[in-house]
Amino acid sequence: MYIAIGDGVTLEDENNFGEFHVAVDGDVAAAVAALGGRAHPSERDNHLWMDIALVRELAGEAADTAWEERFEAMLAFAADHGWIDDAGNRVEAHIQAPPSRG
Repeated sequence: MYIAIGDGVTLEDENNFGEFHVAVDGDVAAAVAALGGRAHPSERDNHLWMDIALVRELAGEAADTAWEERFEAMLAFAADHGWIDDAGNRVEAHIQAPPSRG
């Protein structure tokens, strides 16, 4: 799954729990600005800390019980790799360019 930043902010490929990133034309600063306080720069280049609650909000109706169980498993995997902040409120995501829409 990934958070797409363009004309708005959406969660795309929401049932793909094997990857997580932010797709934006720009850098970390552009993503942070677009997300209005719901993300912060990471200490690592080209990464940011995403508000986990925002991911759930963006999932909308897709976030049923089964989705939530799989999302929690994804977050547990992220925690095992140090990709969850100390407070447990943010998950680290890398920035990449949006997919081409050829």
